[in-house]
Amino acid sequence: MVVLNSRPALTTYCRLHEACEKNLVILHNELGPGRLLQFHCVSNDDDLGTQTLAFNASPYIISFHDELLRVTRWTCLLRQGANMEYFYQIQAYKAGDRFIPKCGQIRVWTAKLDGDILFQETLIPRYRE
Repeated sequence: MVVLNSRPALTTYCRLHEACEKNLVILHNELGPGRLLQFHCVSNDDDLGTQTLAFNASPYIISFHDELLRVTRWTCLLRQGANMEYFYQIQAYKAGDRFIPKCGQIRVWTAKLDGDILFQETLIPRYRE
């Protein structure tokens, strides 16, 4: 007599991005006491409108997944000064290959004064334990 182990087959289905951690763009204001950072960030599909971040306030975090059919891009127009006269446009995030989304990417942008204004990007990898 032959006995076969008859376990049901395990099949796993994932929805789009379900197994992929969201990417983050993080904005910090280190311009100095009393100095505001104004920013307007847009992506392929989203427009966050004009926002204001106070000096040393909690960072502003944009959380998103990469798109599959288009290269995901986030651009931000950053302004500071008494009349917001100093400005700088950054490409805060750009995805890689269209069909291989990035997962768990972190881009940190810090506004600091160096003359008129300086924006520093820091890439932070996420590690799983």
